Amino acid sequence: MKHIRKIAGLMLSLTAALSLTVPVFASDYSFTTDAPQDFYGSTSYEDVYGSQYNYGGKNVVDYQVSELEYGVQSTTMTGVMERTILPGLQQTVGTGGGGYGVAGGGGPITVLVEGTGAGGSTSVTNPTVPTLPTTPTYQQPAYTSVEGMAYKDGHIGTIKIPSLSINMKVWEGETAESMKKGLGHYSSTSAWDGNVAMCGHNRGAKYVIGAIKDLEQGDTITYTTVYGTRTYAVETVTVISNTDWSYLQSTADNRITLTTCLADHPESRVVVQAVEKK
Repeated sequence: MKHIRKIAGLMLSLTAALSLTVPVFASDYSFTTDAPQDFYGSTSYEDVYGSQYNYGGKNVVDYQVSELEYGVQSTTMTGVMERTILPGLQQTVGTGGGGYGVAGGGGPITVLVEGTGAGGSTSVTNPTVPTLPTTPTYQQPAYTSVEGMAYKDGHIGTIKIPSLSINMKVWEGETAESMKKGLGHYSSTSAWDGNVAMCGHNRGAKYVIGAIKDLEQGDTITYTTVYGTRTYAVETVTVISNTDWSYLQSTADNRITLTTCLADHPESRVVVQAVEKK
């Protein structure tokens, strides 16, 4: 029994001696993976767009809109990138002789037909070859202010239509007061050069021009002001909606536009346009 205790004591002593002489190493673990460090990109505004975020105004990201080709209309608030002809505005500005047209408008447009050949048939140069549309040419609209045009009694001019025995003074403003004395001049239109537009009563007043609906193509109208006298040939007689103001649009050529009500049709107007004779 004593021998066994001695052996056990020797074993414990040997173990203690070995623990003092043999070094003990910690386990070597690595948590590094093969995945790239920037696998998840930065979401910082400064890193993404290269500038600081402006909380009070425009930022770089606000201008990153794909460019639109010319002729394409954007469906967002980036703006209209196309040329458009607005309803009621004329696309071309002619110099007389059938080139004048009105786009849109609130009522029917009936323009007298021109360009007919002998015997009343339309003249066609080559019926087998289709006519390609031509590019509209732009001319600067003409305009003359009414300033300095008034005579001593206040009128700015005189309109004469020989075929209807009309001889009336023109007064500034499209008002009932003006039409009590003759024709009222649309103050938004030119008073001499370009398109001079006037209005008058159809009936039931001292000065009426309801008969202008009976004018025919080629009938003459004269307009006299402090600048002289011009003679115009009737080109268009038509009925339009009372909301159609397209015939008051400025033109490069000189023309007279007359409007009046259509009897028993308060929703309609009669309009006559005559172009200066060359």
